[in-house]
Amino acid sequence: MYLQPVVSNRQATVFHRLLFNITIIKDAAFGEPFLRSFSLPSSGQTFLIAILLISSDELQHRFTKLQPLIRKAGQHVTHMRKMNQATVTYKSDGSPVTRADEWANEFLKHEISTLFPEDVIIGEEDERKEYPAGSKLVWYLDPIDGTSSFVKGGSDYYVLAGLSCEGQPVLGLHYHPKTDRLIYGWTGHGAKSITGDTSPEPLEAKMPAWSQESRIFIKSYIAELREQVKGLGITRARYLPGMVDMVGPLFGKSEGFVSYRTTAYWDLVAPAAIMAAAGFQHSGTPPNGQAPLLFNDGKWTTTFYYCLPPNTPDTFIASLYEIRQTFETEER
Repeated sequence: MYLQPVVSNRQATVFHRLLFNITIIKDAAFGEPFLRSFSLPSSGQTFLIAILLISSDELQHRFTKLQPLIRKAGQHVTHMRKMNQATVTYKSDGSPVTRADEWANEFLKHEISTLFPEDVIIGEEDERKEYPAGSKLVWYLDPIDGTSSFVKGGSDYYVLAGLSCEGQPVLGLHYHPKTDRLIYGWTGHGAKSITGDTSPEPLEAKMPAWSQESRIFIKSYIAELREQVKGLGITRARYLPGMVDMVGPLFGKSEGFVSYRTTAYWDLVAPAAIMAAAGFQHSGTPPNGQAPLLFNDGKWTTTFYYCLPPNTPDTFIASLYEIRQTFETEER
C-alpha cells in the first residue's frame, strides 16, 4: 500500500481531478481523515487517500455522552436478570430475546435520539429497521450481544453501540457488564479501555510481519470454505470469552477476522470502528478495486466482512473475495 495524504478538501479535490473519477465527501463540519483505497490504472498501484469525514472533537463529544448511557444499560439488564425480570421469548428465527434486550434497546434509542435528533438509529430489537440509503450518520445498537449466554446465566454478553459516518465505522463502544470494562475507539483517537473508575488504557494491536502464524477468526457454517481460508496460510483463531471476536488483536488473542456468515450491522459497526481506530483495514476500505461495504446502504446485514492488520497482503484479501465468489456461485 502507498499512502497519499490528503489534508484538506481543496487538496482532496485536486487529487480527485487529476487522478480519479470519484466523489469526495465535503462538509464544513467534518474534518478527520479516513482512509479509502483507489487504484491508479496506469501503474497498477493501490493508494490509500484520506477523505475528510467527521472531526475527532465531534466524535469525542458523542463518546462522552454515550459512555454513561451504555454503562447504565449494561448494569440495568444485569439487574433485571438478577431480579428475574428478563422474561424470555423467541423470535421467528428461533433466537431468544428477553425483556432486558427490549428495555435496553428502547432506552438507548430514546437517549441517543434526544441527544442527536438528526442521526438515524437502528436497534436489533426494532420492529422496523428501514432507513434511507445514503444517510450520513447511522447508529447501530446491539442492546445485548450474546443473549444466549445472558439467558443461561453466563457472563459473555455485551452492549454494543457503533456509529457510521457516510457508511464508514467511526465510533465504537463495547461494554462488558461482568467486568465493568468499556472498550472504545474513534477515528483520530485510537482504541482504549476503561475498567470501572480506572484511567483509560491505550490499546495497541501487535503488528507482526504477516506470516503463517497469523491467527484469524473465520466465521462460516461451511467447513469446506473454512478450510479454503486456512489454506491461504493462516491459523484459525478460537473463541474468546470476555469480548467479541473482532477486537481480539487488541489483547494479543488473534490477528484478524473474516466472516462469510450473514451478519447484522449492529454486530459489526462497534468493533469495526474500534479496530479501524487502532489502524486496521476492513471491508469498507478494500484494495484491488473491490466495492466497499458501506453501513449506510439501506440494508442491515452483510454476507461478508473482514477486519485485518494494515500489513495484510493485498493478495490475501483478494483471495478472500475469490473464495466468497466461488461459494456464492455454487449456491446459485
